[in-house]
Amino acid sequence: MRSKITGLFLFQVFLCLVTITLVLIPLFWTDIPWPTIARDHMENFGMAASGARNMVSAIYLGYRVFDTLGETIVLLVAVSGTIGIIAHGGDVLAKGFGDPSRNESLYQEKTTLVKKQRTALLEVVTGKLGPVVLVFGFYVMLFGHLSPGGGFQGGVVVASGIVFLALGGRADGSTRLTEAGVLAKLESISFLLLILASLSGVVFGGGFFANTLAQAGMPEVGFIVLLNAIIGLKVGAGIGFMCIAMLGRAE
Repeated sequence: MRSKITGLFLFQVFLCLVTITLVLIPLFWTDIPWPTIARDHMENFGMAASGARNMVSAIYLGYRVFDTLGETIVLLVAVSGTIGIIAHGGDVLAKGFGDPSRNESLYQEKTTLVKKQRTALLEVVTGKLGPVVLVFGFYVMLFGHLSPGGGFQGGVVVASGIVFLALGGRADGSTRLTEAGVLAKLESISFLLLILASLSGVVFGGGFFANTLAQAGMPEVGFIVLLNAIIGLKVGAGIGFMCIAMLGRAE
């Protein structure tokens, strides 16, 4: 049985390598030069048009912001789908993140196991690191227009800080930031703000996702900072919600 599984795995690896080779070979054999028009345009006019020194932020929050809106929707669906699959797959989510009444005995067994695995060292270290990671996440989020980072990257760091706070919370008290209701509301409000920001340009006659802050006389980069903050909060709340739900942590 083990030899069959190993043989199947090796065949899958071989098939993947062959597929990658067939895809990459034409790229090296072709004489057609790589497109440079978009690259040159961004290099010459990107910063002046967007105000962002980091061209990655200028692209995903300016030139292809429609795609970024789609990515936030995909993340929302992915988090919801993951929670739904886990909840209906026989496993138990953390208290407050699911419905433990479906299998109360399994919930008690799991949370008791989590209590035994938790140690004072884990609580102290993660509890102290949580606020530091949160501050760094907000820095990455808000300064993504100047340095590597942005809403998605900073949001993941913020989610890590939220998970640290959940791990570092003792049984007799924890921060409200790790509660299911707070994280769900934060993600919902962030997504609503993103939709309102996209429609604000239509209201003021600039078009969908138009830079209304620039129309009001503020710096061009202000709209990118605003979008980075909104997306970072949504990503942090969504991923933090999903990770804490899978921890099975007892209140």
